[in-house]
Amino acid sequence: MVEKIIEWIRKDEGLIDFSAYPLKGKVAKSIIILKDSAVLSGLELVKEVFKRFNIEFETKYEDGMYVNKNSIIFTLMGDAYYLLVIERSVLNLLSLMSGVATKVAKLSKKAKEYNIVIAATRKTIPFVGDLQKIAVLHGGGNTHRLNLSDTVMIKDNHKKIYKSIRKAVEAVKVIKPFTSKIEVEVEDFEELRECLDLEVDIIMLDNFSPEDIKEAIKIIKEKRKDIIIEVSGGINEKNLDEYLIKGVDVISIGKLTSEVQYVDFSMEVID
Repeated sequence: MVEKIIEWIRKDEGLIDFSAYPLKGKVAKSIIILKDSAVLSGLELVKEVFKRFNIEFETKYEDGMYVNKNSIIFTLMGDAYYLLVIERSVLNLLSLMSGVATKVAKLSKKAKEYNIVIAATRKTIPFVGDLQKIAVLHGGGNTHRLNLSDTVMIKDNHKKIYKSIRKAVEAVKVIKPFTSKIEVEVEDFEELRECLDLEVDIIMLDNFSPEDIKEAIKIIKEKRKDIIIEVSGGINEKNLDEYLIKGVDVISIGKLTSEVQYVDFSMEVID
């Protein structure tokens, strides 16, 4: 992860940063200020970036901490050239990750009262998604799958190609690691009942209304008390309360990562 960030910074630098090159070798001191109140994320990663560029740093904060606006997160000292070269990349990383962590923390706090876990989805883009998944953890949420091999997940297109949920489950059961669970996304009560006759560990109720979720929970608990119940589809900050239903174990929300409000950080040189 750190190597990819360094590679990105070097690409951003290009041959040289002409505006900062005359300052190379001059020692400068700067601070990174949090302009918004937020849950911090990305600190451990940027610390490694500072080390690679021989920049000394001081901070009293850690990832996952809630911090008030206008707090000084880092005090930095190092070569002025490199302070300026890394500035935007470091601030962008902190802004993105803290934005995700803050959003997740807000929703997780609500859901915790109902013993429900808030989880991310795979609605991320390469590389950036890895940063977002780390931020989800710092916000108190669950990452869901980090990759396709983490667990077996049978979704709509799998069902169409396999021709049925049963055929899909029976096929993957033969090859999956014994440590992996099988999750099936169901779209109606017929598919739900089919799953309950199979060796399925997790059922995702996809795009079920809150009332249908309550009915589905009754059906599941009557037959399989051990099954993990996940709900997903169209859930966001505005309607989350409707889905905080007793019996739901996990609520997965794509907008945790697909719609992120950046947290404002700035770097300021000080005398």
